[in-house]
Amino acid sequence: MNKLVAITIGDINGIGIDILIKVWKENKLRNFILLTNIDILKKSLHKRKIKFQCNLIKRKKDINYVKNKINVFSYDAKSPEENTYKSLKFGYDFCINKICIGMITLPIRKDLIKINIDNKFIGHTEFFKNIDKKKFANMILYHKKIIVSPLTTHIAINKISKAISNKKFLYNQIYNLNESMKIDFNIVKPKIIISGLNPHAGENGKIGNEEKKLIIPVIKNLKNNGINIYGPYSADSILIKKNLNKFDCFIFFYHDQALIPFKYISQFSGVNYTGNLEIIRTSPDHGTAYNLVGSKNISDKSILNCYKLIKKIHKNRMLHGSA
Repeated sequence: MNKLVAITIGDINGIGIDILIKVWKENKLRNFILLTNIDILKKSLHKRKIKFQCNLIKRKKDINYVKNKINVFSYDAKSPEENTYKSLKFGYDFCINKICIGMITLPIRKDLIKINIDNKFIGHTEFFKNIDKKKFANMILYHKKIIVSPLTTHIAINKISKAISNKKFLYNQIYNLNESMKIDFNIVKPKIIISGLNPHAGENGKIGNEEKKLIIPVIKNLKNNGINIYGPYSADSILIKKNLNKFDCFIFFYHDQALIPFKYISQFSGVNYTGNLEIIRTSPDHGTAYNLVGSKNISDKSILNCYKLIKKIHKNRMLHGSA
C-alpha cells in the first residue's frame, strides 16, 4: 500500500489510457490508483472495445485496494475536460496526504482545459507549482541518468529575455535545480553545464547581450555559493556525447532548446519530472497522439520509466529525510 502511485486520466481521448491498460494487462504496472470519473472512463473504453476489470475506491481514508483489478477513484465530472482537470487536483491530494508516493500524469490537451475549464491554465508544471504554493518549480527531463532542464517553460520566445532579466528568478531556478539533484537524484555534488540564450552564447555581446549582462553575473554568484556550474556555452554544443559523462545536468533557457535534443536522445522513452515540489510528479514525454489510438504500434517505455523514477526519488527522499 505504501508504494501506490496515483495516475491522472489526462485526455481520455488520447493514447495515455491505451498505454496504461496495455501495461496493466501485461502485468508490467499494477500498484496504482487511476483517478477518473468511472462513467466517462467506461464510455470511452467501450467505444474502443477495451475490456478491463475495475475496483471502485469510494473513500480516500480507507483505500479498499484490490490486486488484479484496475483500482479507480471516481468523482463527479460533467465533461472529459472537467474530468481531466479534477484528476490533477485529486492526484495532488492523494500525494500530499501520502496515500500515494507519487503520481504519473497522463498527457493532456492544454488548449481544451484552457478553453473549457480554466483560462489561466498553462501546463502541468505551472499547475502543480501553484497548487503547491511554490514560487519556483523546475521542469526536469530524465533519461538513463541524463538530466536536462529548461529554466523557462511554456512562455513565448519574445518574453524569455524579460523573464530571465529577473536575476532572483534565474538564481533560484538554478539553485533549486541543484537541490533537486542532491536530494531527489542523490548526487552529492552536482556538476552542471548551462547554455546561453543567444546563438553561440552571444559571441561576447555581438549576438545579444543577455549572457554578459544577466547570465554570467548570476553564474558567478552561484559559484560563490558553492554551486558547481559551468558556462554559458553555445546551446548547440553542450548536450553532446563527450559531455554526457562529465556533467550531471544540462541547463537550457527555454522549452524547445531543451526538448528538441532530449526527445531525439530519449526517443519518447524519457520522463518529465517537476522539481522543487512537496510531492513527486512525473509524466511521459509524449503527447496525446490521437493518430495512434487503437494502434498496436505504441511504446510503453515512458510510462514505465515514470513509475521507476517515482520509486527512485521516493527512496532518495527517504534517505534524506524529506519524504
